[in-house]
Amino acid sequence: MARRRASRPSHYSRSARLGELLREILASELAHLDDERLDLVSVTGVETSAELSRATVYVSALDDETAPAALEALEEHRLQLKQAVARSSAVRRVPELVFAVDPSISAGERVDQILRDLADEDE
Repeated sequence: MARRRASRPSHYSRSARLGELLREILASELAHLDDERLDLVSVTGVETSAELSRATVYVSALDDETAPAALEALEEHRLQLKQAVARSSAVRRVPELVFAVDPSISAGERVDQILRDLADEDE
C-alpha cells in the first residue's frame, strides 16, 4: 500500500525546511545563553547540505569588530546548541553546526555606502 502524503504540498525542499527550523531553534537558544559576547548577535539564516549532515548557521553581530568574539563564543557553545536542536526537533540526526558571519549584511552596507556616495556627487 502506498504512503499517503500530507494534504498540503510542501513548497520548499527538505533542506530548506530543516534550515528554517534550525534558525528558529538556535535564535531562541541564543537568547537564553549567558554569554556577553552573544548579546547583540542574531541568527540570520541557516543553509543545510543536501544530505542534511551539515548546517551553516549565518549570524550577524553589532559590527565587524565583535564578530570574531561572537564566532568564538558560538564555537564554545556548539554542543549545547546541538543538544537544544535535538531536544526541540524531531530530526533523527542533528546536522553538524558550522557558524559564519552573514556576508549579506556587509554587502548591503557596501551598497548603501555606494548609493550615499553617488547622492553626494549629485549635490
